[in-house]
Amino acid sequence: MTVTLQDVSMITALPIEGKPLCMSTDSEGWRQQMEALIGMSPQEPEVEDGGKKYRVPAGAPFIWIAANFAHCPEDADDEVIQRYARVYMWYVISRTIFADGTGKNAPWMWLKALTVFDNKFSWGSAALAYLYRQVINC
Repeated sequence: MTVTLQDVSMITALPIEGKPLCMSTDSEGWRQQMEALIGMSPQEPEVEDGGKKYRVPAGAPFIWIAANFAHCPEDADDEVIQRYARVYMWYVISRTIFADGTGKNAPWMWLKALTVFDNKFSWGSAALAYLYRQVINC
């Protein structure tokens, strides 16, 4: 028994027709790009006494997202509303459809996919491919 594309479409109501959701997973300069998209990025980790940094995934901790984007200001203009909407969608898809094993971070690549609201991506196909990839990595 396996999950099919039709199953994904029926269960999630995600579109399975449209452009493939293909993008580079290169995370070079992700903090600067995140700041350009949503106005801020998480702080870089402190360097330990030995000069060694912990490896930090490209993205933001869910705690950071909730602390900084929990409430959209009432007097927000369209640009700010779109920013909060983009971050909310990023949070939701990173917690549900594209959840990773840690459950702590929203990967940068999914925010990057939400840069243009009117793209007609096949999100269902991407969700199924991601599911298969996560199962293989277990």
